[in-house]
Amino acid sequence: MRSILALLLVLAHPALAQHKKPEHAAAYYALREIQQRSVEESREYCGFIGYDSAGVLRTTPASPGTLASCTIKPAPRDWTVVASYHSHGGWTEQYDDEVPSPTDMYSDINSQTNGYVGTPGGRIWFFDWQRRVAVQLCGLGCLYQDPIFTTRGSRSVRDRYAFEQLLNRFGE
Repeated sequence: MRSILALLLVLAHPALAQHKKPEHAAAYYALREIQQRSVEESREYCGFIGYDSAGVLRTTPASPGTLASCTIKPAPRDWTVVASYHSHGGWTEQYDDEVPSPTDMYSDINSQTNGYVGTPGGRIWFFDWQRRVAVQLCGLGCLYQDPIFTTRGSRSVRDRYAFEQLLNRFGE
């Protein structure tokens, strides 16, 4: 079973294979499925990743949100939820949306689940709620990228941030 999951990670995206977490592959597939629609509609989409009663890793269907928020519909009661996932919609100069936001992190901390974020530039982030660390799993273009996205005038993006570093980045 582990070898099948490792193969899925490599097939999902080679950059994710180094992490060897089946949840990463599930997040990649869920975000890949919603990314273009999220960008085109300039709205977030969100859902959960969890294990059903048979121990099968699954994702809930993505719920549509707004420009800067999303309310996830509950997962089935017999699931063990391990993470949330959501997209940041289309690129805009209004938001620092190439990194997880404090709201994203607080939501995961409060629900005691890890979180995955897809950005307009096509990055995927993983937020470990217990360690309070955000790690970029794959960079620009890993997912569909907003055609108007540009790094010009944008803040630089690291591969990893501690919770406090992201709070400082957002002035909180």
